Amino acid sequence: MSRRRSLIVLTAAPLLMAPGKCGFALDYTNTFLITDPIDRIVIRADDGLVISTAYDRDATLFKRHVFAWEPSLVEPTHGVEDRALECEARCLYAGNCRFDFMFETPPAVGFDIEMKDTRVSLGYTTGDIKVSAQSGYFHGVQLRSKRVEIDYADGDVELELIEVPDLVEISAATGDVLLTVPAGPYRCEFSASGESNVAGITCDDAADAVLTVTADAGDIDVSAPEA
Repeated sequence: MSRRRSLIVLTAAPLLMAPGKCGFALDYTNTFLITDPIDRIVIRADDGLVISTAYDRDATLFKRHVFAWEPSLVEPTHGVEDRALECEARCLYAGNCRFDFMFETPPAVGFDIEMKDTRVSLGYTTGDIKVSAQSGYFHGVQLRSKRVEIDYADGDVELELIEVPDLVEISAATGDVLLTVPAGPYRCEFSASGESNVAGITCDDAADAVLTVTADAGDIDVSAPEA
């Protein structure tokens, strides 16, 4: 009886493996030079990184790193349509794939990103930014974007704008928000479960520039650089 029971356990063992992890582990990087003129990069993907730096250049350099279990991977795609570089990368089973997107772009290129878990790092762009994610973090430095919309269910947001924006909307259900903007008047709408610290800017309901920041379970820190 004990031998038969052990055979049953051994036979059932493969069924306990995580879905989609019974094939080859894929780990590779593709590099693309996008010479078509683009205004924005659109990313629709599951888990991974997005890293971009803007330079004074005409073309966009695009690297995509993929790590995935072969049965889980939906082949990533990209293409240019209506002056947008559209990138898509999906996984059949949650947690079995990661996609890292790395860009060197002209300064005016913006971003429209929807992912599950993502850590986004953007630098020096002047284009509009829109990011929606379930978890991760956002880090933006030396940005001149006029419109920034960031929505994280779980993650910190750190954003530095060096020109006065038209609109900034940041929502972090769980996480802290650190926002740096030039000194001046702003229409301020701040809501946080923790502390809300404001320094170096003036909150004025008649101002043209709008800052809307929500941290349901975190702190908000909004400031202007010291002169």
